[in-house]
Amino acid sequence: MWADNSAFTDEFRQNWRMLTIAFACLLFAFSAPLIALPFLFGPVMDEFGWTREQVTLLASAKFATGAVFSIIAGRFIDVVGVRRTLIFVSTAGALALLSFLWTPNLTVYYLSGILLGIAAPGTIVAVKVLISRTFHASQGTAMGAVMISTSIGSIVFPVIITALIAAVGWRMAIASLSLGIWCITLPLLLFCCDEKSFGLAIKDTPAKSSQSHIAWNALARLIRMSDFWLIALAVMMAGFVDQAIMQHQVLYLSVDLNMKPTRVAAIVSAIGLVGIVGRIVVGNVFDRTSTKGVSLMYMVLAVACLFALGLLNPYVLAAFVVFRAIGHSAVLLDTTVLTKHRFGLGNIGVLLGIYTAMVNIGFALGPWVVARMYETSGSYAGAFVLCAVVATAAAAILMPVQPRYWQDMRKRLNPAAGSAPQERTNG
Repeated sequence: MWADNSAFTDEFRQNWRMLTIAFACLLFAFSAPLIALPFLFGPVMDEFGWTREQVTLLASAKFATGAVFSIIAGRFIDVVGVRRTLIFVSTAGALALLSFLWTPNLTVYYLSGILLGIAAPGTIVAVKVLISRTFHASQGTAMGAVMISTSIGSIVFPVIITALIAAVGWRMAIASLSLGIWCITLPLLLFCCDEKSFGLAIKDTPAKSSQSHIAWNALARLIRMSDFWLIALAVMMAGFVDQAIMQHQVLYLSVDLNMKPTRVAAIVSAIGLVGIVGRIVVGNVFDRTSTKGVSLMYMVLAVACLFALGLLNPYVLAAFVVFRAIGHSAVLLDTTVLTKHRFGLGNIGVLLGIYTAMVNIGFALGPWVVARMYETSGSYAGAFVLCAVVATAAAAILMPVQPRYWQDMRKRLNPAAGSAPQERTNG
C-alpha cells in the first residue's frame, strides 16, 4: 500500500464502531430490498398477470425516486448529521417492505418502490459521507469493507427469500426482511451511539450564511469543471449496466434458461461470496490507482455482460460469477472514491448526493431499457451487448479525469507519515 501502514491500521482501530454500524445499515436497510426484489418479479407476474416490463418498473420507480432524494439527502446530512439521517431512512425502508403485504394493484406496487427509493439512496449517501469524513489513508479499503455487507447480503438473502416465498408467499417473504431493520439496525442507531460518537457534530449552523455562501460558491465552481460532468456521466452509465443485469438476472436464469429456483439462488449467492473478497480487492485497487482503477473495473463489468450470453456453459457461468462479482463491487464504491480523490472533502455531502443521484438515474434506466428490448425482441442478447458497450464507454470517459486531491494526499502520506491528510478541496 502506498499509504503508511500505521495510519492505515490506526484508522480502522479507532473507528471500528462506525464501520460496524455502517455495515448493519447497508446490510439490512440497503442490501436486503435490493437483492430480494428480483426474486419477487416471477411470483408477482404469476399472481397479477403483469408483463415483465410492468413488474420490473418497480425497480425503475425506486431508483428514479432515489435520483431525486439523493440530492436532498446530501444536503440533509450536511445540516442534521449522519445518525439522524440513517434513523429516518432506515425506518422508511422497513415501512416500505411491510407495505407489500397490502399491494392490490400496480399503483400501490409502484408506491412501495417510491418509498424504497427514499430509503436506499439515503442510506448509501449517509454511509459514504461517514466513511469519507472518518477515513483518509484507507478510504477506499474502508468503504470496500463496509460494502462487504452487500456481498454477504447477496449470499444469504437469495436463499432466505427463495425459501420464504415457497413457504409463506411473496408478500410475507418480503415483509419479513424488515425484521433486520427493526431488530438490529435501528437499535444500533438509537441506543449504541450518538451524533458526537460519529465525529460528525454540526460545526456550522444554517444561520451562518456567510460560510454557507462560500460553500455554495465553491460547489458552483466545481460544477463548471469538465471533470465534474465526466464523473457524473461515467457513474451513471456504470449504474445503468449494473442494475440492468441485476434486476433481470433472476428472470433470465429462471425463465429464459429454465433453471430451478434453488440453482438460481445458488448462482446469485455465489456472486455475493466472490464479492466479499472483491470488495476489499477493488477498494484497495482504488486506493492505489484511483480513477484508472475505476476504469479498469468498468471494463470488468463489460466483460461480465458478454459472459452472460453463454451461461448454459458451466465454464462461462463460472467466469460470469467472478467477473460479475468484481464488476458489481466497483459500483457505489466508485462514487465515494472518485468524489474525494478529485475534489477533496469540501461540499462532500452535496457532491455525493449529486453523484448518487446520477447513479440512480442509471439504475432506473437500465432495468427499463432492458425490459423494453426484451419485450420487443424476445431475447436478452441485444441488451447484454448494449450493456457491454455502455460499460466500456464509461471506462473511456473516466480516463481524462485527474485525481488531484488523491495525488496531493499521496505526497503528504509519505512512509513516515502517521496522520491523516488535511481536509481541503482541490479545484
